[in-house]
Amino acid sequence: MSDTMFRVAVVVAVVAAALAIGFLLRRWQWSSHPPIDTSQLALPAGIVVFTSTECANCKRVLATLGGLDVPIREVTHELEPASFEAAGVEAVPLTVVIDSDGSVVAQLPGVVSARRVKRSLRSAGVAAAADGDAL
Repeated sequence: MSDTMFRVAVVVAVVAAALAIGFLLRRWQWSSHPPIDTSQLALPAGIVVFTSTECANCKRVLATLGGLDVPIREVTHELEPASFEAAGVEAVPLTVVIDSDGSVVAQLPGVVSARRVKRSLRSAGVAAAADGDAL
């Protein structure tokens, strides 16, 4: 193999590795959100999704969670800004799992998978009836 071909192969390998690492980081890196306080909102046990009407990712989250047989309460910023302020929600989508005592068990920012939410529901003692995939 010539020196030029070797250099091209190295550049291609480095670019492919960088793309793969970027993909994996985006896939598994969950952005953080400061802890919220839902105690003033009297939310039911189950899933609460904080959304905005202009948020495409919010729609994706709601579609993903729609298959779970668990109460889902959507709190939309444009309709309930006081709830956002009272809870301290700073970014959407934010999926919150609440146990029967009204405590936040999990706070999942960004686009979440049904599998991740089911794990959080299980931790909260709230069963998801649509357990099609193994946890």
